[in-house]
Amino acid sequence: MTCRWLKIVTVLLLVFKSQLGIGAPAVATSTMSRETKGSVWSFGLTGLQENLKGSNNHQLIGPSTAIQIGFGHIAEDWLAIVSADILQGPYQPTYDSQLQVDYSGFGISAWTGLSAQKANLRSPEGGYGFALGLSYGTLKGLMVGRNRLDSGNGTASTRGLVDSYTMTLSKLTLIPGVFFSWLTNARPHGNTPDLLKTRIEGYVLMVGAATPMFATYTAAYTKGTNTEQRDSGSLSGYSITVNFTALLGV
Repeated sequence: MTCRWLKIVTVLLLVFKSQLGIGAPAVATSTMSRETKGSVWSFGLTGLQENLKGSNNHQLIGPSTAIQIGFGHIAEDWLAIVSADILQGPYQPTYDSQLQVDYSGFGISAWTGLSAQKANLRSPEGGYGFALGLSYGTLKGLMVGRNRLDSGNGTASTRGLVDSYTMTLSKLTLIPGVFFSWLTNARPHGNTPDLLKTRIEGYVLMVGAATPMFATYTAAYTKGTNTEQRDSGSLSGYSITVNFTALLGV
């Protein structure tokens, strides 16, 4: 009779232990999920259609690009990237004038994306969600050849001929948008060769509308004389931006 009760008590203890989740497999799985690699290097290309205008026909209009190198992090339901930017463009003449200026400069960008799906961003079907970015850049533009600058008065035939023109612009831009991601499965931390080698973690596409929080410029130009004229002010408007980024895990 005593042996029978001992067997019953032993079975009950084993069931109680299993219900509490006391066991090596559960602990190992939890540890593995906490110790996966999330940091990545990023290499991106952004295309913008600028549409910013100011007084006296000082404008920033046309297609431009940014080459971006940065660092980021991928979590289960969000990701974030910070990058240094090499800026080029716009490339076409300003709207309704014959003033053609080539721009180049440098900047820094940061953006984060929040998943809009229930699945992990690294799920096989891909990820998507809402994005919010912030970008700061400085540009310097130099005129190509002799052009005409529309002062806003008169017709095209009365526009003043400009012998030289330079423009310096600083802008801070807010970029709300959406993103789509195609990511591989996360790697756990470890010292084995397959965990230490460099690999492509995936790709991210972001589409947004960029609105400057401020965009201030200083312009200097000469018209028919050696006397340099200066002008300053702010630009307003919007830009459409498309960014494609490759993520590299090390």
